[in-house]
Amino acid sequence: METREILKKICEASYGGAGDSETKRVITKLIQGICDSIRTDALGNLICTLNENGEGNTVLSAHMDKIGMTVTGIDKLTGMLKIDRVGGVDIRVLPAARVKVLGEKTLYGCITSTPPHLARGDKGTALPITELYVDCGLSYEEISEIVSVGDRIEYSSPVVPLSGDRLSGAYMDNSAGCTAVIKAMARLREDGFKGKVTAVFTVGEETGKGGAQTSFTALSPDFALITDVSFGTAPGIPPESSSPLSSGAMICISPILPKSVSDRLMSIASENGIPHTAEVMGSRTMTDSDVAVITGTGVPTGLISIPLLNMHTPVETLDIKDVEAVASVLYFAVRGE
Repeated sequence: METREILKKICEASYGGAGDSETKRVITKLIQGICDSIRTDALGNLICTLNENGEGNTVLSAHMDKIGMTVTGIDKLTGMLKIDRVGGVDIRVLPAARVKVLGEKTLYGCITSTPPHLARGDKGTALPITELYVDCGLSYEEISEIVSVGDRIEYSSPVVPLSGDRLSGAYMDNSAGCTAVIKAMARLREDGFKGKVTAVFTVGEETGKGGAQTSFTALSPDFALITDVSFGTAPGIPPESSSPLSSGAMICISPILPKSVSDRLMSIASENGIPHTAEVMGSRTMTDSDVAVITGTGVPTGLISIPLLNMHTPVETLDIKDVEAVASVLYFAVRGE
């Protein structure tokens, strides 16, 4: 399956929570036939192993959870939903955003926006999320039959092609990382790789990284590679803290991560002609790798990221070639080439 098709399927699948999400079902279907065993642990992490009895114990991981919102109440006068955020939602872009509410059935709605003529105070200041509402066009009585407090809300923003190899839409973070892991696992399978390698699609990265902690503790890998997104270069974003779209894989160099692993990943990319840049961090990476590397007695861990524009908004934008570059680094790193 083409990379962009895999990415689109994962991006547009609803997450809704760790226990029983459409995202997990879509990823499971995509990786069936690649891995020998597929299971879900108690927290909801999806664990997919190739060559269960093979040598070694390598893990490739990407988080499958998504940012979003949750229903905190229903306004009795209007039927509109009161909301709060789940993960790092950018509240600046919420007014007038299109969303889907994952109740007893999926409802589509929009986040209410005060007309600029009636806005109070500084018209350029983002309202607190507790002052925003979701309008699904239903009365209180009607929506109360479908939606409950605690139901999830997500952006309704399909993936659309831009020029060349660029795509834009909601939930590239971290559908792109999941796509790269699936592509690397498929290539390992096709090439007859005999070692044991496990793909872990974690939950909870956006809300504390609990999924990585539990899954890595259980698996106790001897080597791990984490894939996520990072900052693409754009106006207002320091070039030393970002990489341009179309520049390939971003290989992290951080005091949190073993330098030997980062150096090896840089060498692998260079030796195999894979476009890449160095992503230098002075402290934590704010990804699952911060947890993976200190699991048990320690796990040699590398972080490889995909440059992304407009992070945590409905119009996240990337270059599909960067996703494929990350998949290639994962593949060669597992093969030891």
